[in-house]
Amino acid sequence: MIDTMRAHDLDALSAILIGIQYNIVILKETDNYVPYINGRLIKHSGMSNQTERSLYYEGISVDVDRYENVTVVYEDEEGNQHYRDLTGAQARIFQQQLDYCYGSTFVDRVDKEMKERINEYLEHGLVADGGSCPVVFYRDYFKRGVKYLISGMFLSLATPFFVSAKVQEWVYRIDIFALIAAVVLMIVYFFYAQYESRLYKQCTSCQTGNIIGTVAILTFQLLLTSLGIFLWVAP
Repeated sequence: MIDTMRAHDLDALSAILIGIQYNIVILKETDNYVPYINGRLIKHSGMSNQTERSLYYEGISVDVDRYENVTVVYEDEEGNQHYRDLTGAQARIFQQQLDYCYGSTFVDRVDKEMKERINEYLEHGLVADGGSCPVVFYRDYFKRGVKYLISGMFLSLATPFFVSAKVQEWVYRIDIFALIAAVVLMIVYFFYAQYESRLYKQCTSCQTGNIIGTVAILTFQLLLTSLGIFLWVAP
């Protein structure tokens, strides 16, 4: 996260914005990068209204009410608990990043009229329920298909113990077709998932991280299984 902040000259970053599924916010304080792990507000006072922008909604800015002073409880890298008072711009920035950690943006803080205007402005509109990603994505069917194929190929690794050489040859041929099908499904999954993620701009960032992570895990599993097939099942 710190490398990303340095590369893009950022003053704050939430882990979810780069696909890291943890409640972590890092604030740049002078020349130091301070991590707030599992941070939450336990005290607040004052209220101010200022214009904000979000990485999720390019070209959109809205006026948002936020607390002027907050007390934050959080953990450091060693799991030690800390309390910190943040005020002014620093308090607002922390609240913005904390929203991302909990799947929210400033859209959830504006009135109905403003939300409708944002919905009209966006190419695909907001998510139907007003702020959450859909529970089920169609891309998951492709992912499930790849998992089934990998599971079937993995089970075939036991065939040399129980079947004849002739049957083993047929199992090997089936594995090759399954391997090709799995690769094709993974490619379809990757590109369709990119398309589907753009339909829900509220959660595009976290989806991108999940997509890349899923492809990496499936690729690793497929490579290991394929290695076993070529070294063990192949006649």
